[in-house]
Order: sequence, then C-alpha cells, then structure tokens
Amino acid sequence: MAIVALITTSCSKDKTDDFTKPENLSGTTWKCVPDLSDDIEYYLMIFTSTTTVEAWIKYIGEEEDQISICSYTISNDRIIISYEDILQIGIIDGKTITTTIDEKTCIFYKQ
Repeated sequence: MAIVALITTSCSKDKTDDFTKPENLSGTTWKCVPDLSDDIEYYLMIFTSTTTVEAWIKYIGEEEDQISICSYTISNDRIIISYEDILQIGIIDGKTITTTIDEKTCIFYKQ
C-alpha cells in the first residue's frame, strides 16, 4: 500500500509541476530580478487564468506597478505572450520561464 501511495503522490506532483500546461500555470506567480545596474528591482508575471497573464514591474524605492494584462498560449515548452501587436516568446523549463525583456535575458522563477 505504501508503494501505491508513493506512486500516486509522485504522479500528482509531476502533473502539477508541468507548467507547460495552462491549467497548471493558472494561479501562479513568477518573478525575475534583472541585472543590478538597472533601476528595476524585479518583474512579475501573475497568471490569472489559462489564457491571461498580468505583467508587473517594481522600480527600486517605488510601489509595484501593473504594466499590462496580456493573453498567452503555450506550444510544447514555448510560451507566447501577446499584448496588442507585441509578441513575447519564452521557454518554460521546470520552474523557470526564460524570456528577453529590453534586449536582456530574464529568467522568471516560480514563487
């Protein structure tokens, strides 16, 4: 019985940690701390549904500020975030999402 419980728990955890599935990404928050030379303390991506993500920014010494509400889709390990006519493409790898912001690589970590 212990083996069955362990297998069931392991399978459930693996399924939940698969963030290439929108249903597992929904309700999660991801944070990127960029290069210290910037005046930006961090960026946040808050996935509010299986198709919507909020983009937030925190400048040093200021409050968090919502930049936009975007839509997203996932294909394999690629996430495509779109806002108006702008497309942002990232790669989901476990508990990280790597993308480029202002020509700099930014790695978002699940919070």
